[in-house]
Amino acid sequence: MTDIKQQFIGLIQNRSKENSESLKDDFEKRRIGKCMETLRTELDSFIRVMYLGRIANIAERERLIQQTLSGEKWTVLTHNNKWKQVTDRDMVEKANELMGYIQYVYKFGCGFIHLSDFHNYSMNNPFDKLSDTEKTDVKNYLNQYHFFPLDTELKIENLTSYIPDVFNKISSNLACYFDNILTDEMITM
Repeated sequence: MTDIKQQFIGLIQNRSKENSESLKDDFEKRRIGKCMETLRTELDSFIRVMYLGRIANIAERERLIQQTLSGEKWTVLTHNNKWKQVTDRDMVEKANELMGYIQYVYKFGCGFIHLSDFHNYSMNNPFDKLSDTEKTDVKNYLNQYHFFPLDTELKIENLTSYIPDVFNKISSNLACYFDNILTDEMITM
């Protein structure tokens, strides 16, 4: 079964490479909404790997990987013996067991993937949609990993220069967990 795990990791690596190239191009052309979309796409790969890495049953992991490679949606068996589709929320919650910032990046990024008023970021601050707690958490994450000044307002123009670093952090964290998937280890913190 290592072969399907290798294929799965290869699929993610290809996606990450394209995301990196896209982010670089969009960032140079100041297409910030597209950059946010790309961050969210990279985070999607990250939460999938985190979700898999939190499953102790290796056969179940491999079944989900096979579903990806077969073009199927992930499903899990419920306590009622019924198949349920794994939702983004399910994956984010499982990934959040380890890293709390994921939900905020994911939630914020969704505003750029789906047509929303977030695309009007030059006139309205999309961070105003977050609660004070969420804003504080985002600032703390950015400060801890990227030295964002805590007294700076969360606005797209104040965050733009951090986008490549945030992408690289997500991407490098993602790559760190590939071995856990390949060697059937649990992802823990």
